[in-house]
Amino acid sequence: MSNGVWSALALSMVCGASISVSAVASEQGAEASIESTMDAMAALEQERRARMEQVLCYPSNITPEERQRILDRYGALPPTFFGDPEAFRFFTAPTVWVGDLSQGASGQASKARFTYSFPSDGTIWGLSEVAPTGPSNLDARLLAEFGSENLDLGREYFRQALASWRKYSGNTYFEVADDGAPMNQSTTRVPTRGDIRMGGRDFGTGTFLAYNAFPSNDFASIGGSDMVMNNSFWGSSNFGDPADNYRYLRNTVAHEHGHGLGFIHVTPCNETKLMEPFISTQFDVVGVDERRNTGRNYGDRFAGNHGQSDAAPLGNLNDDGGRSVRLLQLATNGENGPNNTDQDWFSFTLSAPTAVRLRIEPTGGSYSNGQQFFNCFGSNSTVDAQSAGDLTLTLFDALGEVAQASANGPGLAEEINRQLAPGTYFVRVQDIGPNPTSDQIVQMYDLSVANIGNLLFPNPVPAEPYANAGLNGKRVEANTNAWFIGDINSEATEPGATIVNFDWDLDGDGTFETLGTPKPVTQYVSNGSYDVALRVTDSNGKRATDTIVCEVFGAETSLAFEGPSTIEQGTSVEVVLTGTNLKNVESASEFSVSGLGVSVTGTPVPNALGTQVTGLFFDVATDAPLGPRSISFANDDGAATVVDAFEIVEGQGVPCPGDVTGDGSVDLADLNLVLANFGQTTSEGDADGNGSVDLVDLNIVLGAFGVPCP
Repeated sequence: MSNGVWSALALSMVCGASISVSAVASEQGAEASIESTMDAMAALEQERRARMEQVLCYPSNITPEERQRILDRYGALPPTFFGDPEAFRFFTAPTVWVGDLSQGASGQASKARFTYSFPSDGTIWGLSEVAPTGPSNLDARLLAEFGSENLDLGREYFRQALASWRKYSGNTYFEVADDGAPMNQSTTRVPTRGDIRMGGRDFGTGTFLAYNAFPSNDFASIGGSDMVMNNSFWGSSNFGDPADNYRYLRNTVAHEHGHGLGFIHVTPCNETKLMEPFISTQFDVVGVDERRNTGRNYGDRFAGNHGQSDAAPLGNLNDDGGRSVRLLQLATNGENGPNNTDQDWFSFTLSAPTAVRLRIEPTGGSYSNGQQFFNCFGSNSTVDAQSAGDLTLTLFDALGEVAQASANGPGLAEEINRQLAPGTYFVRVQDIGPNPTSDQIVQMYDLSVANIGNLLFPNPVPAEPYANAGLNGKRVEANTNAWFIGDINSEATEPGATIVNFDWDLDGDGTFETLGTPKPVTQYVSNGSYDVALRVTDSNGKRATDTIVCEVFGAETSLAFEGPSTIEQGTSVEVVLTGTNLKNVESASEFSVSGLGVSVTGTPVPNALGTQVTGLFFDVATDAPLGPRSISFANDDGAATVVDAFEIVEGQGVPCPGDVTGDGSVDLADLNLVLANFGQTTSEGDADGNGSVDLVDLNIVLGAFGVPCP
């Protein structure tokens, strides 16, 4: 960022402050000195300047001279709240997202739903209140880094950064198209673009790394939660550094989105926290402090499970030969959490008598943290995250409380061991307080619900791993490389275990066809929604699955006919059509045959990739005109025609009723064919030509049994 730009920005802030300065001067009366007026102006300018600059974030590997220049000129300031520090000891803007694109007060542990999008290059990007605006060129930078065929791979690393927040928060994300409207501060949902938009442009190195608007502009003068990357940092030591799955890039994107969630900068700058003003790669994305912050404002990934009727289901512990569940980095929202967020509820079922061990382990440790005031200095204090609250563990059945563990006090584990009968059970984790200080409200914990086999000789079943396939609604253009990443946010939950295998079902047909790779790539040829499932296996042989939806757009429709090349008058033939972009076929009426005398019937069944359609029949009338026929298809995805796909030829006389084998007689072979396909939708054994084999066909064969054919 040039000196000239910052001079212009400073000037605009001085002008904006003039009314307030005049008011101060009026109150002081004629005796107010020029010096005091200038002091007041300087104070207002400093505050306004800090509010503008508080969205800026900086690289960690700049030269000492560049770092000092940033510290001297800008104070490395982002998110600093100029109000009562005790009111925001979690270092969060006063307004955050709540529910489905609503905004409300922070501290509610209320999950939010977002849409997000990537504006195409050329979209006017940035906010003039912060830095010069201009055309985004993020796509070009991604293509240069990941290859001309791999735009989606670059975008996937952005998605994975947001998926790290999904892993620990109650927030959900769904990708949508972007209409290319210039970046603005709107917080109103527009169906044609995302609530959160991620773009970037070149600002030059040696300045800020990126900036991101807060949810509301009532805090830092800019709102809307959109992201601006400084694309000048696409070098091998910054965004283009491939180490640790492009950790530098992911940490930057995750940091910026942290601002979009309302989180402000924290100190000290010791490379231990994602929301420090300088980006670090000493850790992977969302750390303890950020997990506590998101637990406070958006809840953990089960957010909303704050009563028995809303208990998060953990499944049957007797399935698959015995299951155990271990949930990591969950959070309660303090003794007095609003809307019952002081407690979390879970449920599990047993189909056989089973010994079960329930255990909660407080987590978080102790660390130094504070709100950034200037440079890398802030109101630092020691946060005892391990003992922020006092957790109790209670087990219920359908009749009420079964057992409770609460004796060990803050920071210590609680455990229940019981032999349980078949049935449904509920687990409540509750913070009974008191919470020591306002920055130590959230208590993080791990929860284990283990099948231990026998109370006297326990042999716990290892816990299942955690699978994370990314973000829902991932959009990718047809006939381009679609990338998926499973090894960034998935993890083993059992102590000592590791993830050893990644399998994928990329087309949603229920079969894991891509085996053993954490980063598969594929191409889709048909528009539509694909349920993409990731299955991870840990070193104990335990598995977990996560499914996301992949939305494919931009496919071209093609059609081909698999035969036969000739069809007789007076017959009904089951046909197979192939091509592309056939996934969303729903009705036989979407197909037609040229000319008279041929109707298309049946129920079309497209395959998972939309490359084949079965279940259709061509019913040819006895007087259908002879000659070649074309087949056409059309729906909302596109249209295609196969010219002269087949020819109608003269029928071979009156057919023999019941001769389903076509051998000229009605005998045991015909009866066996009907019985073998009875109840099926097929032409094999279909004596009446209606597309299915039923009692009518059986009666036709029996009625003509042994009768010579004409």
